[in-house]
Amino acid sequence: MSAILKDEEFVAVEAAVKAGVAPQSVAAAFNELSALRAELKKLGEPESYYLKAMNCPHHHRIFAAEPRSYRDLPLRLAEYGTCYRYEQSGELFGLMRVRSLNMNDAHIYCTEEQFADEFRAVNDMYLKYFKIFGLEKYQMRFSTSSPEGLGKKYVDEPALWKKTEDMVRNVLNESGINYVEVANEAAFYGPKIDVQVWSAIGREFTIATNQVDFAVPAKFGLTYRDKDNSNKTPLCIHRAPLGTHERFIGFLIEHYAGNFPLWLAPDQVRVITLNDDEALINYAKPIVNELRANMVRVDADFSATPFKAKISNAERRGSFPPPHVVGYGWSSVARTWKPAR
Repeated sequence: MSAILKDEEFVAVEAAVKAGVAPQSVAAAFNELSALRAELKKLGEPESYYLKAMNCPHHHRIFAAEPRSYRDLPLRLAEYGTCYRYEQSGELFGLMRVRSLNMNDAHIYCTEEQFADEFRAVNDMYLKYFKIFGLEKYQMRFSTSSPEGLGKKYVDEPALWKKTEDMVRNVLNESGINYVEVANEAAFYGPKIDVQVWSAIGREFTIATNQVDFAVPAKFGLTYRDKDNSNKTPLCIHRAPLGTHERFIGFLIEHYAGNFPLWLAPDQVRVITLNDDEALINYAKPIVNELRANMVRVDADFSATPFKAKISNAERRGSFPPPHVVGYGWSSVARTWKPAR
């Protein structure tokens, strides 16, 4: 077998090896050649790539990767993951609906006893975000199942539906959160909260979700060892506090009409000089460097453009309100602001 076998020769040797009549050295060489052929065939085959539509299955597999105990719960897995959805072309809408999206997604695995505290903590986090971003008008939609949809639109587990819906309802009532209850809009695996917000111009958006899942963990065989040494299936809370990054940024642009608060502005400060005099520029450059060293997003305009035009240009960019423009000249300028040094 010093030369490469042709196909018909390969078949003949293969038959001899299988029949047990080939010499041992020939059989050994043939088996080695067969293994090499198999590897070469794999290398020549095209690889398959799959677009991830959601993060849930991957987190479930992480949970199932090792034995879990009630002492390990609640287990919270978070991921800024990229997902892909083949939205129809007519459904695409700027940043609000895209095909490649980034989600600040998380899954919380917990016991029934831990559920109320975990679900409430997610809602409280949403309220904290609303305060940070200045979202004053919001409402939580509590979506439940419907009896006629069980086994069709929803998992056919009436007892679990009642239990989990009561659990969510109790958390909302005890928290005093503004919510409305909507029948027949739940996820197929459990009740959910859709957080509705309104932008400054009055448009309504679904900006976040908080979902209960009592069905899928069982489908994935997820269990934990409880105090009584029995195996139990955890509840799973799906939460995405800011939805997809693209959609949330689109909402903020409309909400602030491009006039972002200072902490959120792409450019927080612009340093400008009265003209392009070298002495002024040499004075202003260290200011820019100091601001950047202190994590301030700063831009500069040291051109010969007239001073008022520089301010006007900064305003038209819409990145920040005029008071954040810092001017440097030989005399004090009316609309200036100088950082403490």
